[in-house]
Amino acid sequence: MKTEKSFNIIFLVPGFPKDEQDSTCIPALQQYVSHFAKSNLDTKIAVIAFQYPYRKQKYQWHGIDVYPCGGKGRGRIGRLITWLLVIRYVLQVHLQNKAVLIHSFWLEECAFMGQIMSKILLTKHIASIMGQDALKRNSYLKYLDYSLMVITAGSFNAADFFYNSTGHKVDAIIPIGLDVDNFHLTPHGRDRKIDVIGVGALTALKNYELFIQVIAKLKAFFPDIQAAIIGEGDEYSNLEQMIRKHGLETNIRLLGKLPRSKVIEYMYQSKLLLHPSSYESQGYVFLEALYCGLTVVTFDVGYAKESEKMIICNNKQEMVNHLRLILMNQSDFDPVLMKSIDETVMEFYRLYF
Repeated sequence: MKTEKSFNIIFLVPGFPKDEQDSTCIPALQQYVSHFAKSNLDTKIAVIAFQYPYRKQKYQWHGIDVYPCGGKGRGRIGRLITWLLVIRYVLQVHLQNKAVLIHSFWLEECAFMGQIMSKILLTKHIASIMGQDALKRNSYLKYLDYSLMVITAGSFNAADFFYNSTGHKVDAIIPIGLDVDNFHLTPHGRDRKIDVIGVGALTALKNYELFIQVIAKLKAFFPDIQAAIIGEGDEYSNLEQMIRKHGLETNIRLLGKLPRSKVIEYMYQSKLLLHPSSYESQGYVFLEALYCGLTVVTFDVGYAKESEKMIICNNKQEMVNHLRLILMNQSDFDPVLMKSIDETVMEFYRLYF
């Protein structure tokens, strides 16, 4: 796919990989930017990262120019300084090769600054919901003029939350698809020593207390059940205490933060993904787990779709019941591709041009 002339697209993001080995910084965003660049060779791309990496020197990432502002999450004056640097970088990129599009990720400071800069440069502005930015507690929502931007969401669930928060509808539902080149053949069930795995940030929203409670219930039926949780966050110590309280030290491992390649490796060693999160904008982990052959058990969040390999539950007891039945009868570990990254690139391309 090539355009007839060189276009300049500026991506505004809160964080971006500090180098080509940094696989854990927003993997879905990495996949999209990389694949869009490779699919549109006549399009010049620049990424401006507000908060991370924690430096301010321009660098190259897979041939893409990245301008980090090193905000480090500072507030007030520090945030204003970050925004001034964003303005400087946007103007610098625009002067080098006239920008025709700004794509902001998260309807927070990136969309706020994208709105300002798109007015100044008279460019089209795409703004994508990527997380909790669809919720009412997002203070930036009241400062955005939705008539001046094209808004996308990664799921109908996120679109509904956005409508309830603002009274505005999104313009398109575009989940970020999976790059299957990062995956290999699916192992048989005999190679899967982990019965239940969880992958995500260890925060209250992700609800891994419920994960531990479910495993505690299942231990009555499967005394040697093996589970693991991959991720880091404020709830780590609390989860450690819960594991000890329920006597699950030999049943649940907290594996901490791991490179994405290692996460995928652990998925291939697992039978089920238990995802107890109370909210997801999309839930990229669903796509990864299904393609690794796992059955997914979750609440109705993000891009969840009821199927033989994805079970949507309403409460903890339903999760226990479904997991018990699957562990007793599971034999299918065939990969399922919900959506490919190539589809995502094409869908955004149509919005861009």
